[in-house]
Formats: sequence, C-alpha cells, structure tokens
Amino acid sequence: MFSALKKLAKSGDDRCQAPVPMSSSLQKKFSRGVHYNMKILIKGDRNVGKSCLLQRLQGGPFIENYVPTEQIQAAPIHWTYKNTDHIVKVEVWEVVDKGRAKKKPPLGLKLENESAPAQEDGYETPVLDATFLDVYKNANGVILMLDITKPWTFEYVVKELGRVPADLPVVVLGNHCDMQHHRQVHPHHIDQALHQARLTR
Repeated sequence: MFSALKKLAKSGDDRCQAPVPMSSSLQKKFSRGVHYNMKILIKGDRNVGKSCLLQRLQGGPFIENYVPTEQIQAAPIHWTYKNTDHIVKVEVWEVVDKGRAKKKPPLGLKLENESAPAQEDGYETPVLDATFLDVYKNANGVILMLDITKPWTFEYVVKELGRVPADLPVVVLGNHCDMQHHRQVHPHHIDQALHQARLTR
C-alpha cells in the first residue's frame, strides 16, 4: 500500500525539488578530508531561477516548471581544478528572503471538549529563511540573480548589492537570456548599477 501511495505522490511531479542528497562517491571523497570549504549564496527575487541553477550545479536536468521554494536550501558540490588535486567542498545555498509558512493540521488526540480557533485551523510551521539567520556569515561569495525580462528583479539586485558585506565577491547573473525579444533590463543598466555599487562599497 505504501509503495502505491509513493507512486501516486510522485506521478506528474516534474518540478524543481529540494536538492538531492549527497552521492556516495562524494561522501567517500569528503570522508578522506577536505582541503577547503566554501559557502556560496544564490540570492534573487522570486521566480528568477535560483532553484534550477542550484539543481544544474548539482548536475541535475533543467526543469521548466516553477515551484516556489519555501525555505533555504543547501547542497554540497565537489569542485575540482585541473592544476591541483585538492578537495574543495562547495556548499551552495539557495537563499529565501521571506519564506511562506505552511499551515499544518493539528495532530494528536483531542484532550479537551473546548476547541481553540487556532487549533482548528492548524498551526504554522516555522521556515528557515533569511529573516531567521545571517546568511552572509562565513560566506565566500554571492550570486545575485535577475530575470532580464522583469525590471523589478533588477531593482532587487541593486538594493541587495548595498547589503552584501564589502569583503564578499559578488557575481550578478542575468537569467532567461533566451527571451531577448522580451528583454527589459539591458547591459548598460547593469553596468551603471555595478559601477555605483563599487563606489559605495
């Protein structure tokens, strides 16, 4: 019966999901010791492609369906460089600025005859988001993503550039470049914003 439920739950579910667990080969490599640890953040407004970038960095396929990420996701990635045999563990975080808490139905046995309104509706589960912890702590770099067809995602990047600590390198990544005919954020806008950010950092 449980296998039938699993099949039903998985059928037609081809969207960006939580990062896959660490592979056994990666676990074996990391168990021998790691020379360097890196933490890279992926930040951006909603629906710019952070989840799909994280999935592609893990070697997964590109998935077109949009499913909003509810809380911060992290995935380990093995990075190699051709001139050295050092083992570098890169932990990539997909940062959610403000997560959406989900309502859960009350669980357990009803012990009272009186019903509390909050209990009837269920309770909200807390989510791990950027309001909950300092994502920049121990970070080694930030990828700020924007959608070139949505100007408000560029405004998010400009605003976020001022919040990133000055000692962290930042990459601004324009996504949806295959939609050039709908482009609203042009390279000169990005160049101006980066120049201004360099002056203020």
